[in-house]
Amino acid sequence: MNGDHEAVTDLAHLLDQLDDKIRTSDATIRRSEKNRLSLLHVHALFGCLIAPLFAALGHKGMAGPTWTVARLIPGAPYTLAAILFLGGVILAVATWYRIVKWEIVGLWILMAWYSIIAASFAGAVFVWLAAGSPAGARPSFYPAAVYSHVLVILLVHQNTLLRIRRARRKASR
Repeated sequence: MNGDHEAVTDLAHLLDQLDDKIRTSDATIRRSEKNRLSLLHVHALFGCLIAPLFAALGHKGMAGPTWTVARLIPGAPYTLAAILFLGGVILAVATWYRIVKWEIVGLWILMAWYSIIAASFAGAVFVWLAAGSPAGARPSFYPAAVYSHVLVILLVHQNTLLRIRRARRKASR
């Protein structure tokens, strides 16, 4: 009898430990998801806020050497601002309502914008180098690196969303 009581006590202790682990894991998962959603909201918000500032550059604001390639984009900076704003709005609404498919779309649009901007800034340096590095103002790789960095962060978010989508599809089968 005493052995049975010890076994029951040990089992109860083990179940209490398991319950603690489950509660801790659940809290960690909830916190992680909340942080991820907060970051998506931040990306969406800044997409919407930066877009009008980008449009406000106008053609004159894109006169410097760093903008050499970006100026070639039809309707720049207005078309680029529209792309950024659209991605921000889609991501904001989709994240608010937790529609993963549209979160993915919003992120793809933002990633397209960051890719275009990073590539155009890097391209300006290559155009300058191909022209023999003329004296005077020269473009910098700095903006291309900054925008590429944000693009990589968005890629990490996109990968997470795609994995969530796959897991949900698999669970619904």
